Amino acid sequence: MEPQRTCIGCRRRDDQSALVRIVRVGEELVDATRPRLEGRGAYLHRGCLPVALKRQAFRRCFGGGVRLSTALEQMLQQAPPVGL
Repeated sequence: MEPQRTCIGCRRRDDQSALVRIVRVGEELVDATRPRLEGRGAYLHRGCLPVALKRQAFRRCFGGGVRLSTALEQMLQQAPPVGL
C-alpha cells in the first residue's frame, strides 16, 4: 500500500505518487518530487493550483512572502483542473 498524503488545494487524500511535493527554497516554492529535496513539504494535485491559491494554502503552509517558481507554475497550470 502506498503512503497517503493530503492535497493542500482540495484537501482530499490520495496516493503520494498522484501528488506534486512542493518545498520552500528561500522565497521560492519549487517542485521537490524528483529529486526529493529536504525540508518542509506540501502536496498538491497538479490541477488544484487555482483552489490552493484561492484558499491561500501556500501562505498557510510556508509563511508569507513566497512565490511559485516559474517552472512549477507552468507545470501546474498545464494540468487539467481536478473535479471537486
